[in-house]
Formats: sequence, structure tokens, C-alpha cells
Amino acid sequence: MDPKSSNIIAALLEPLPALTKGSNDLADEAVVRLLVRGFIDQSLAAFQEVLHGRVGEDEAIDGINRQATALNSVFLGTSGLGSVVTHPWNTPEQLGAFLQDTVALEFPEDDCVRAMLIHLATQVMHALRMPDEERNEEVEALTLDAADLLLGRAPQDDDEIDIDIGV
Repeated sequence: MDPKSSNIIAALLEPLPALTKGSNDLADEAVVRLLVRGFIDQSLAAFQEVLHGRVGEDEAIDGINRQATALNSVFLGTSGLGSVVTHPWNTPEQLGAFLQDTVALEFPEDDCVRAMLIHLATQVMHALRMPDEERNEEVEALTLDAADLLLGRAPQDDDEIDIDIGV
């Protein structure tokens, strides 16, 4: 793994040790939700930077993609980080295949977490257009749905999962 990805992963995992007593177990719902929420918060920050003209759209997209790629390696068990506890589920053949089937991703199994997260960032970007209260509710729902998917559960609501990713 390249040093840039390691730095991104370390930044996403940074708030977790105090809450998880040093262990970042990918079977722990709280850990997964915090990782997803960290990704969402960083995506929101990138979109805000674009809206205020401080960074270009391409630069923001590249940063979000780097974060998604780093998390892809975490959730698929290839990050090599000793502070992350993975399980047999955390493989392309398991989690990647589940995401392909559940959200109809047309990406290789070893790239499905990244693709799902890029779609999540797109949904977050659209949520920015909502009034504050609705946006907060939408972001919370997106966080829970993404965490459920990464834990191997279909999202809890009754809506059909509809992902159309052109990444």
C-alpha cells in the first residue's frame, strides 16, 4: 500500500481508538459507522471547498476517490494495518460479491467497496441541496445504509436499492 493511502486510512481511523479501546474490528457496527461517517464528513468538506471556490472539482473528486480506495483496502482486508481486525467476510469474494449482488454494481469484486462509497459521496452531494434538517436526516440514513451494506446486511428501509454508478 502506498504511503498516501496509509495516511488516509490512519486519518479515518484516528477517532476510533478512544471509542474502541485500540481495536478497530470490522464486525463492530460502531466502528463501521464511524468509518462511514468519517468518509461522509470528508466528502462533505470537499464539496464545501468546491462550493466556496477553494479547490477545483477535479481535485475534490480525486481526494474522495483516494479515500474510497483506501477504505476499499480496509474493508476488503488488504490494508495490512495491524490495528484493523478483519474477518472472513472482509474479502472480495465475500463482501465484494455481496455488494455486486445487493446493489447491482458492475465493478470487479475487489473494487466494489470503492464503487459503493463513490456512489455514497454522490448521494451526499445531492443531499447538500436539501434544507438543513432534511439534509441531516438524509446523511444519517445514508450512513446507516452504507454501514449495513459493509456489515453484510441489506439496508433496513423498504425502498428498493437503486444504484446507478457511472464511475
